Amino acid sequence: MSKTDLSPIEEKKKNLDNSTNKETNKWLQFGISIIMNLLIVSFIGIIGANFIYMTTATNKIYDGEVTLLEKLLPTEESHYFPPTGAMRGGSSCSSTVDPSPNWTNLNNIGIGKNGGWPYSMYKEGTLFNGITQNFKNWFAESVADSYMTNRGLLQKWLALFAPVEVDKNIFSNETFQIFIMAPLMLLIFPLLIFFIYFSTWFSAFKSGWVFTLFGMFFIYSWVTTSTVSFIQCMQYLLTFLCLPIFVDYKRIKKIINCNIKSLSLFFGLLICGSAVSYLDNTVAITMFVVYLIMVIKSFW
Repeated sequence: MSKTDLSPIEEKKKNLDNSTNKETNKWLQFGISIIMNLLIVSFIGIIGANFIYMTTATNKIYDGEVTLLEKLLPTEESHYFPPTGAMRGGSSCSSTVDPSPNWTNLNNIGIGKNGGWPYSMYKEGTLFNGITQNFKNWFAESVADSYMTNRGLLQKWLALFAPVEVDKNIFSNETFQIFIMAPLMLLIFPLLIFFIYFSTWFSAFKSGWVFTLFGMFFIYSWVTTSTVSFIQCMQYLLTFLCLPIFVDYKRIKKIINCNIKSLSLFFGLLICGSAVSYLDNTVAITMFVVYLIMVIKSFW
C-alpha cells in the first residue's frame, strides 16, 4: 500500500472535515425567513395598534356625550332598549391623534345603532299580557345583560391602559401594549370562552330564573346561552383583530407610524435570529454587531 492510499476510516474522516470546512450560507431559507419575520412584525403592529386604539378610545368623547369606547362597546341599558321612537341608525404620540371613525361602515354591521333585534322584542308593562311576551322579554333582557356585563368588564380592563396623563400611567406605554398586552389578549382567548359562557348563564338566571330553569329541561336555554356565547366570542376576536382598522384605518396608520422605531428594532432582532439559523457564524455575528450599533444609535 502506497503512502497516498487511505484506509476507509481515514477517507470518511477526510470527507467529513471537507464538508465542515465548506460551510455554506442558506440564502434562500434566510430570504424566506425575512418574509415571515415581516409578516410577524406586521401582524403584531396591526393588533398592537388596534389595542392602542381601544385603550385611547376611553378618553375620546364622541358626539358630545359618551366616549368612543362606549359607542364601540356599549354598556348603557338605553343603547339596547331605547325609548319608543328613538331607534336610529411608551410614547404619547398616539394619544394626541384624534379618531375619525367611519360610522357609516359601522352602522352597516350594526355597531353604533340603538336597539335592534333581539332587543326590539322587549315591551314594558306586559306582566299580564301572556307567557309569549314575557318569554320574549326574558330573552331580550338576558342577551342585553350579558353584553352589558362583558362589555363593562372589557371597558374597565382597557381603561387600565388609557393615557390619563403623560408618564403617569406606566401601563399606557405603547411599546408594552404592542408587544405584551395585544398578543396576550389573543392568547387568553381560550380562557375567556369559559368566562363568557358562564356570564351568559348568569344573565339568563338574573333576567328570569323560571324561564331559564324550564329552558334547561326543554333544551332552549342551552341553545340560547351557547349561541349568544359563541357570537360574543367571535365578536371579541374581531374587535381586537380588525374592528379598529375597519372603523378608522387612518388613525391605525398613524399609531403604527408613532411606534415605527420599536417595530423596526423588533424586525431587526428577528433578522439577526434568522441569520444565526441560516447563515455562517461570520455573517451572523457581523449582522448582529451592525444591529447593536443601530440600536445604540437610535437612542442617541
